Amino acid sequence: MGNPSAYAASKGGLVQLTRWLATVLAPKVRVNSISPGGVFRDQPDEFCQRYIERTPMRRMATEEDLKGAIAYLATDLSSYVTGHNLIVDGGWTTW
Repeated sequence: MGNPSAYAASKGGLVQLTRWLATVLAPKVRVNSISPGGVFRDQPDEFCQRYIERTPMRRMATEEDLKGAIAYLATDLSSYVTGHNLIVDGGWTTW
């Protein structure tokens, strides 16, 4: 469970695709994305411990942690937001 270049490239590509679609489809359609941090799915204990130690919130995400972000982007609460990638990662990317 490393950090392969294909994963990094595909994630970056999705963020850029979000931005491009936001410019092409506006103003009728808003396009945003969510980049979740590590979601616990019975990964090996060693992996989980390393992840938790490097995350400011000191835990992995659950599906519940994404609900607020999804609700925000799916409703008129974000009516003037497009082309945004909302990071929900417990602070992982703050390093």
